[in-house]
Amino acid sequence: MELTQVRYFLTLCRTLNFTRAAEECHVTQPAFSRAIARLEEEFAGALILRERNSTILTALGREMRVHLTAMLDAADAAQACAAARRQPAQGNLRIGLAPGISAAPIAAAIAEVLRVFPRAELHFSESSAPALAESMLADALDCALVPEDSALPDRLNRWPLYTETAVLVCPGAHRLARQNACTGVDLQGEILLHGDSCGGFGKMLETVSATSPRLQYCRGSASQLCELIAAGLGLALLSNRLSIPAPLTTRPFNEPELTRGIQLTALAGRPLNPAAASFVKLCRAQAFL
Repeated sequence: MELTQVRYFLTLCRTLNFTRAAEECHVTQPAFSRAIARLEEEFAGALILRERNSTILTALGREMRVHLTAMLDAADAAQACAAARRQPAQGNLRIGLAPGISAAPIAAAIAEVLRVFPRAELHFSESSAPALAESMLADALDCALVPEDSALPDRLNRWPLYTETAVLVCPGAHRLARQNACTGVDLQGEILLHGDSCGGFGKMLETVSATSPRLQYCRGSASQLCELIAAGLGLALLSNRLSIPAPLTTRPFNEPELTRGIQLTALAGRPLNPAAASFVKLCRAQAFL
């Protein structure tokens, strides 16, 4: 399998038109069709169904599209890193994080970028999804991690990265710390601290559960919320991807299970500097749902 074949196939997936896809790839249609046919031979199955007035992906084609997209993103990231070594300009990496979203899941991608671009500076900015969108439009941020249900301008690209699950955060001496897992019923009579940094899990519980604790809104960071929990002011439902300091402890929370998807966003059509472009491609290649 050649990367050229992969690029041809992904272009066809987007256009669903052999003539237009061949034109975008700057090859003749017969050559384009032969490349797709060779790819189908390697996968031992049809990727595309050509009907009289339409072109559609087969089930195999839809499945391969996901894997080949990740493969091409990884190859592009490797090429970008190699090319960057020959260029003195690196640029900085400016990442936005919506409240309650941890940098831990993207730490490996950041480490790889900083290994290749050792002089690049890393900048984090935490704000609401709309504010992060405005910062990207104003070229004050390269990219941002926001919840998948965020209302964003059409000019922003979106790539799903992962799903996070709510866990109960409580003091180590709390009665619920002795349980293997907790449910909504277990929280009856408890005060549940919630706010922008909580990922909206408290409000989700209130919406889907008939029995919910008393919600106490707290505006502040996740670390400040943890300080209040340690002081005995209440409990909280936070993302399983956040680092929770001792002496607090976490317990799996189910019945109901509360989840939210996290996506990477960046402005469409605006070239990123080498460090930021490599970061985006690495995240897309390593995305885990």
